[in-house]
Amino acid sequence: MSFRVGRLAGFQIAIHYSWLLIFGLILLILSTGYMPLNYPGLSTIAYWIIGLIATVLLFASVLFHELCHSIVARRYGLPITRITLFFFGGVSEMAEEPQDPRVELKMAVAGPASSILLAVAFGLAAFVGSYTRMPSEVVAPLEYGFWINTFLAGFNLLPGFPMDGGRVLRSAIWIWKKDIVKATRTATTIGVGLAYLMIGGGFLLSLMGLWANGLWLIFIGLFIKSGAESSLRHTVINKALLGIAIGDIMTTDVKTVQPDITVEGFITEYLLKFRHEVYPVMTEGQILGLVSIQDAKQIPKDQWSTTLVKSIMRLPERIVMVRPDQEAVEALLKMSKYDVGQVLVVSEGRLLGIVTHSDVLQIVKARTELSL
Repeated sequence: MSFRVGRLAGFQIAIHYSWLLIFGLILLILSTGYMPLNYPGLSTIAYWIIGLIATVLLFASVLFHELCHSIVARRYGLPITRITLFFFGGVSEMAEEPQDPRVELKMAVAGPASSILLAVAFGLAAFVGSYTRMPSEVVAPLEYGFWINTFLAGFNLLPGFPMDGGRVLRSAIWIWKKDIVKATRTATTIGVGLAYLMIGGGFLLSLMGLWANGLWLIFIGLFIKSGAESSLRHTVINKALLGIAIGDIMTTDVKTVQPDITVEGFITEYLLKFRHEVYPVMTEGQILGLVSIQDAKQIPKDQWSTTLVKSIMRLPERIVMVRPDQEAVEALLKMSKYDVGQVLVVSEGRLLGIVTHSDVLQIVKARTELSL
């Protein structure tokens, strides 16, 4: 879960709730450990102020990194829904994957390049600060900005998909093999391998007594493994649905329910008669709502004969609708976004059909197995 904090450079910025935890943890580590160790002799208040500034610089650097990804994506017509800061950093949420490996290459390189740029800027500022004997309160955050951006650039260039280095690797294989799925599988295999190395290294550090560093490395490894496997599934689905419109896969013979039918009638005449679990509620061609087996289950059995469908149906503002000319992947994205199992296909207020989650996945399975 995340909450919006504003817009920057035309992009919506959001913060995941896990970010609050990591922000506090990094602030604590910097203020009570890193800064006192590297800049001794300052007051406790000074360390907390420096720690706060350094923590803000860290997440500002991550945000700048993601902004550069997003700006390049926007330049090539790829919509970015928002940028979210979360537990392990940040992510630019794209509504669709790039269809050109060279575009992905430019997008992937933009992130580490931005971190290198910031590292150079902070490094020069820290050098000038030290050379002119500025107080530690000024130099410390600048030096931290240099080191953290150097780390971000180096870490993101590791060839572990879906990190930037992994995406650079995928785009290179994609250019060579002319096949995004094969390129993604190779990059994913390397990414998962790197993740297992991190997890193993984390356990080793934990056994050596460095449990904090070990646990951190294990979490990062698990995150990379999950991200690599998720990205592979996403790529396979996108490739399978490429060029398929929602109108091509929708069910046109939609059984609709009248609003004044009782729950008992709905169960006997629809749920026990047809294979569907969800039915549009309509009258005179107008969509009034959506009713499902889950809605019926909320009503006690002794009230089935007296409760009308219109009192339990999902209202129109809670129904997810799509157009028949939209790409099939859009239906899947909306189902995922709104956590529903189906979308209604509507044109000019007229119900044309329905598409379920299983409908889309069946097409993906068939086209993948047939290598279409």
